[in-house]
Amino acid sequence: MRIAVGMSGGVDSSVAAALLKKAGHEVVGVTMMIWEGSKCCSGDALEHAEWVAKHLGIEHRVYNLIEEFTQEVVNPFVNSYVTGKTPNPCPTCNYKMKFHHLWNAVQNEMEVDKMATGHYVRLNYNDDLQRYQLYRGLDANKDQTYMFYRLSQQQLSQLMFPMGSYAKADTRKLALELGLEPVVNKPDSQDLCFVGDSLNDFWRNHYQKKIAGGDIVDIDGKVLGKHEGIVHYTVGQRKGLGIASEQPLFVLSIDADNNRIIVGTREQTYSTGLVAHGINWSAINPPTEPFEARVRIRYRSDLVKSRIEPFGEDSARIWFEVPQGAISPGQITVFYDQDDMLLGGGVIDKALEPAYAGAGS
Repeated sequence: MRIAVGMSGGVDSSVAAALLKKAGHEVVGVTMMIWEGSKCCSGDALEHAEWVAKHLGIEHRVYNLIEEFTQEVVNPFVNSYVTGKTPNPCPTCNYKMKFHHLWNAVQNEMEVDKMATGHYVRLNYNDDLQRYQLYRGLDANKDQTYMFYRLSQQQLSQLMFPMGSYAKADTRKLALELGLEPVVNKPDSQDLCFVGDSLNDFWRNHYQKKIAGGDIVDIDGKVLGKHEGIVHYTVGQRKGLGIASEQPLFVLSIDADNNRIIVGTREQTYSTGLVAHGINWSAINPPTEPFEARVRIRYRSDLVKSRIEPFGEDSARIWFEVPQGAISPGQITVFYDQDDMLLGGGVIDKALEPAYAGAGS
């Protein structure tokens, strides 16, 4: 089988390529250039990917997808932030870039049977439902199924994830055994690979003209201070508010229409549920009746038992067994069954019954 392995120059994708070659497959390393200075696809990362490919004796090809990345990932990310939301661009990057644009670019040059990556997810096929289904990686601290909630059945049918049953410590040990010393101890790639050293610097360097300061207010509308632009704040944020207060203050919500940041106490950040839209039911047929599941409201957050109530074509209300803090519109929420199968996920539209809703009444 000829397999294109997405290589970022990190230890996970490097070991994935090595394992697939060892298993007898014809492996081709592929890397996409997406943004000048990107932490995962340029500079040292590209050099390491090329070194690993040479070490393994496999072909390595690089694809310039900067224009596609700007249109598919960066522009929607910016537009979402300036409307007061907090997007996570990584699921979009996987869905649109790796497994669409990169897949197509590779197929235009050569025929490959599958594409593989070093992500920590497990992929199975359910004969009864005739559907591909994703399960959390066995290393719970490295599980990356959150990033794949948007993938279609067609995309899943084309993919392989060799690292899903490995622990990260075992991956580094394997890399050492395979002679991949230059990447053995490389730190994990970080989210927002295109923003540089900090998100605030990204805004100041690229979009300063779009950013205007405004008021920081409490839930009653009383002005407590000034902000430098709503893009510099996220729901649940405590540091950097610059407000003197007897008790710690947190961002409760972002009012983009009035260019205001609304703040309150920690208790006021909690909500009993949320509404999500754009839901992709990855593993199952779209449900029509309420059901119980375990829900994650942001990457790496704890799973919480919840009741999911589908409505409309691709929306749902999600009610938590225990109130959750800092529900952030624009972020991704995903759902799992009791066996760690990814049922689906969507974009958070709003919090339900935030703790501060009744304050002051």
